[in-house]
Amino acid sequence: MERYVLGVDGGTESLRAGVFCCSSGQLLASCASPYDTTHPRPGWAEQRPEDWWHALGVAVKGAVAAAGVDPAQIAAIGMDTTCCTVVALGEDGLPLRPALLWMDQRSCAQAEQLVATGDPHLRVNSGGAGPVSAEWFLCKSLWLKQNEPAVWSATHTMCEYQDYLNLRMTGRMVASINCASVRWHYSAETDGLPTTMLAAAGMPELAAKWPCEILRLGAPVGGLTPAAAEHLGLPQGLLVAQGGADAFIGMLGLGVVRPGQMALLTGSSHLHLGFVDHPMHGQGIFGTYADAVLPGLHCVEGGQTSTGSIVHWFKRTLVPSGVTYDTLNEEAACVPSGCDGLYCLDHFQGNRTPHTDPLSRGALVGLTLAHTRGHVFRALMEAVAFGTRLILDTMRERGFQPESIAIAGGATRSPLWLQIHADVCNVPFVLTKQTEAPMLGSAVLAAVAAGMHTTPEAAVAAMVEVDRVVEPSAHAHAAYAPHYERYLTLYPSLKAVFHSTAGKAAASGGAAHGTTTSTAPAAPPPSHAPGAASAGEAAAAAAAAAAAAAAAAAAAAAAAAAATAACSALPLPGITSATSPAPSMHRAALQQANAPGTSPAPAGALPGIVSASILAADFACLGQEARSALDAGAHWVHVDMFDGSYVDNFTFGPPVLSSLRASLGPSAFLDCHLAVARPQHYVRAMAAAGASQLTFHAEVLDCNASAMAALAAEIRSAGMRCGIALAPDTPASVLSLLLDAPDGPDRPAVDLVLCMTVEPGFGGQAMLPRVLDKVAQLRASYPRLAIQVDGGVNAETAGAAVAAGANVLVAGSALFARGKAPGAARDAAVLRAAVSALTCPLAAAGYSGSGSS
Repeated sequence: MERYVLGVDGGTESLRAGVFCCSSGQLLASCASPYDTTHPRPGWAEQRPEDWWHALGVAVKGAVAAAGVDPAQIAAIGMDTTCCTVVALGEDGLPLRPALLWMDQRSCAQAEQLVATGDPHLRVNSGGAGPVSAEWFLCKSLWLKQNEPAVWSATHTMCEYQDYLNLRMTGRMVASINCASVRWHYSAETDGLPTTMLAAAGMPELAAKWPCEILRLGAPVGGLTPAAAEHLGLPQGLLVAQGGADAFIGMLGLGVVRPGQMALLTGSSHLHLGFVDHPMHGQGIFGTYADAVLPGLHCVEGGQTSTGSIVHWFKRTLVPSGVTYDTLNEEAACVPSGCDGLYCLDHFQGNRTPHTDPLSRGALVGLTLAHTRGHVFRALMEAVAFGTRLILDTMRERGFQPESIAIAGGATRSPLWLQIHADVCNVPFVLTKQTEAPMLGSAVLAAVAAGMHTTPEAAVAAMVEVDRVVEPSAHAHAAYAPHYERYLTLYPSLKAVFHSTAGKAAASGGAAHGTTTSTAPAAPPPSHAPGAASAGEAAAAAAAAAAAAAAAAAAAAAAAAAATAACSALPLPGITSATSPAPSMHRAALQQANAPGTSPAPAGALPGIVSASILAADFACLGQEARSALDAGAHWVHVDMFDGSYVDNFTFGPPVLSSLRASLGPSAFLDCHLAVARPQHYVRAMAAAGASQLTFHAEVLDCNASAMAALAAEIRSAGMRCGIALAPDTPASVLSLLLDAPDGPDRPAVDLVLCMTVEPGFGGQAMLPRVLDKVAQLRASYPRLAIQVDGGVNAETAGAAVAAGANVLVAGSALFARGKAPGAARDAAVLRAAVSALTCPLAAAGYSGSGSS
């Protein structure tokens, strides 16, 4: 009789379970069950452990049913989960509070306190140089001790997501050597728990709160209790295998089990995880983590913050709609290696390793009029591959010699990019048939625990199948050598620009994901980098360029300040002047929130605003549709104006806006979102048509601070409020120069920041939750700034947007139904209820003017 195992992957947004064949690793069927994440404050992220348990039951039952196997044929269950998702349990084993999700950033100050201890256990953090991420377990634990002492005192056990579900399934509380080693500063090679570090940080008692046992991966945790068996629809006593952190378990799912092998997990970023047979630590690498995955092996970690997100940025912002990635790959394939002298620095959101520099930024160097779109696209791909090689070279200097790299994720969809990676790194790249690497890795561990295979290595040999290998070309690798050497000169040459006063201001809110401080030390230029001897000359030139850029930005900011003063004395279209009737509560609060010379205020000093997007309305009756939304309690009318160049859609122009103004009267607030190639050309026409607020995209001005400040000043001088929109993948840091000037965060050069939570273009898209981290970042830095969220806002998602820090919600599809009877013919009560569903979370968060509609 064929035997099967269950592999479970507990992710950020959902839990997935799959039924795998023990002998071949074939996935028969899988099922996913989602759960919610709450954001009580900006930068915070929490989940309910009970939701994980519920999702586990749904996903396991669904997968077994879909696979059509008898539950009695299931030999064991293995599980990977997010890591650093911290759970505080009372003596009865019940959660005392929601879990602090891995991405929660509330413990930044505690991360700095831990680095300040200088403890030897910090050697896994770039050889002790740091930084330590606020995501890591000790940081969150120290935050709980310092900020929730009652919870801390009542906590009997501090554990991970993984440990909690194992407890629910088996009744046994144990920890994973994987999670403990890679994120708890546990050391299997020396003294185990980091007791000296805990004592230095002032929380020695954490050692007693951790699980008493730490198990190796694949070790039996125990059998399913009767209650767990009923909940999962599986036999009582079914064996549960010890798992660990998703990415590291994914190494097994990719067949990485020997020294010299590496797993490369790609997406918006790159994560590099490799095995060596000896400990190695040093600046520019994370780890090594002894026995964290397999006994006797040490795991080394590296990472690039911006990889897939760079090519996506290029296609989204600079390539006409309708041009596919296949077309871009074809054009890039026609360009020679080195792109005819065009080079890119891939630090678009800082550098994780080896420089560990959140202030570093991207650059294109060597552009000429002869370069084409294909040159630029290939330069981006080559830069990412060069960045990967630099990480490998840094690891090689410490003793890791990569023999093969098993790759998974988005980069595998481009044969050209795969070949560039292989040729640049001079290492074979391996692709496996099963792309669900973490879930398969969990199944591997389950098969070992059940005795179906003797070791993880044996299970991998049977269950992981290679699809193909991309071999490097010796000729191509030699051709890339001089271009790689030139790439190495970019960071040391440009570092002074990035670290200038203006550069620091621009980067203050946009450190790379997982970086907790803006003072992370950068590694010195590699000793083998050519041009290092002339770094002083390059730094001097870069500093001069930075000074000029800072002066230009300051001049533009001063112009914006002058425009602000002029604008405050003008009666804005749709906003009452000093001689008009008193403004409504939401407008008064918005003006107060931006008043100069005031100190930061709580949410109540900001208005809660619902802006009804007529992009989803009946275009034949726009005036009537907009009026119905305002009558139902919406505060603003959101008008999306696209010219087909920036996004693939044509909508309205100034004449339509003028008609809306005439239809709605002078008191209506027309919130205009201008997604066009040349927004500066429309400022006067929009003002004449009656726009109350004009929001333009940072991307169309290349996120240039001087250009954005100048346009903001022009908009304000025309009598309109000014907003700046950011596409989903544009970091908040591009606005720091504007938001920090001219008079500090209490009076920035713009009135509002619009964070797109869908790709700009058409309505009806689902919200992209990742953008809410950017909203939280902005709110934490600028408590008095109006922050607007646009895209996928409805009764289900509004709460998350508000919790992240948004006080202005744009909603279209949730309010309008294009093609149905407009205005009075529609049930006004239904529309009023839809608006109310959006104002309720605003009111609950304490934003003024949103308690009733």
